[in-house]
Amino acid sequence: MASPPMRAFLFQLWHRSVAPLKTHTRGFGLPRRRLECRFFSTGGPGQTDHDRARAFVLERGYTPAIADGIMAALKSPGAGIPQGRLYATVQEMAGRWEVGEDAGLHSLAKSVEQELHLQEGKRLVRFHVQPPEGEPFECEGFEGMSLKGRRAILLSMHGSEDIAEYGSGEGASLLKEYIECACSGVMACSTCHVYLDASSFKALGPADEAEEDMIELAFEPAETSRLGCQLRLSSQLEGMTVTIPGGANNMFDHIPFE
Repeated sequence: MASPPMRAFLFQLWHRSVAPLKTHTRGFGLPRRRLECRFFSTGGPGQTDHDRARAFVLERGYTPAIADGIMAALKSPGAGIPQGRLYATVQEMAGRWEVGEDAGLHSLAKSVEQELHLQEGKRLVRFHVQPPEGEPFECEGFEGMSLKGRRAILLSMHGSEDIAEYGSGEGASLLKEYIECACSGVMACSTCHVYLDASSFKALGPADEAEEDMIELAFEPAETSRLGCQLRLSSQLEGMTVTIPGGANNMFDHIPFE
């Protein structure tokens, strides 16, 4: 069960990012429509509404800890969800998840994860990003986060996220504009290729063979090249400088899927 501070945080979060769905969903750029309830079966027979809702969230790739935080937020008295409608609510919040169109669930999960990091005592690591053109900007993320590539589908396996997708602040938004990860972090594209400053490159340790192989195929690789999806933040990387190359090679386009 969530602690009182956690429940209070999630209650506030509900009103900031989820409650608008109950009327117009305007905050998410969706058509003005009332919350619709769509029922379809998930899980085994005899499951409670809570169990079905939690199972649905887990099926979207979120970790059990994040799923429990989401459940705590939506079951708060101030959330206004009638008894027995939790499952229908998370379905609606998931939006068109099959094509990556979120309607509130992903936003709530991001904030829950940030709070979990704080409760676990993870340190916030700040660093600088130099884009191909223009002025550098500051960015930050919690220990264990990567720059880009840890999609929700990978969270249950890796237990961490990427800053560009899950981070907060203007720096994370800018980073998302400059770096991509076409393969979602499975080291099959090299689009998240970056350069590190010499001392940070040394502190990070050597890349494994699979990463080195992909770096060789990246756009203009250098001695301090790394893949953003494999770079995990730590206290040793405080103040590092990440430089974004002027181009990217998407090797994922050349993988024969048929």
